[in-house]
Amino acid sequence: MGPPSEINLNVPFFPQAPDADWGLPWQEACEEAASVLAWYYVTGQPLTKEQFKEEVLALVGWQKEHFGDYKHSNIEQTAMMIKGHFLDLSSANIQMALIEEPTVGELKEFIADGYVVIAPFAGRQLGNPFYSGEGPLYHMMVIKGYDKKHFITNDVGTKRGENFIYPYQTILSAMHEWHDTNINLGMRKVIVLK
Repeated sequence: MGPPSEINLNVPFFPQAPDADWGLPWQEACEEAASVLAWYYVTGQPLTKEQFKEEVLALVGWQKEHFGDYKHSNIEQTAMMIKGHFLDLSSANIQMALIEEPTVGELKEFIADGYVVIAPFAGRQLGNPFYSGEGPLYHMMVIKGYDKKHFITNDVGTKRGENFIYPYQTILSAMHEWHDTNINLGMRKVIVLK
């Protein structure tokens, strides 16, 4: 028996700019926002908007302290941030792994096993009509479910991002982590958390 044909994990949602202020740091806070949503899901904690904002700002601060900057974190840096800010301070029994070049089938299996996926994208290739302008050059969001044709995401890049669906192929083709010269050269990698 393969994974179920549809699943949608109950991951909390707030957009990365929860008060609709898209100034800094919020416009650059997709990695932090996705990480907070994923962490609160896997640890089963309720998440208020105030807590969400505090956690995003704490992650921004953690990255400034450890990396010197918080914009455009790649998948390794995002995993280090999750470990440094959340895992090392927590007694929760959380499994975290980095997966390179995931297939649609592998992503579905992880989700069916209860893992939530944090994935990076060339944001303008996603084609989300709710992004402002062309959309973000670089973006990160949570993949939390799927149906027969789509992945179900919590896309923190828009207030309409809860349960936002993208075709499988869009997710795979737009998946790139940050690259300093050309986002299309960024590797396809994700973090899975359970």
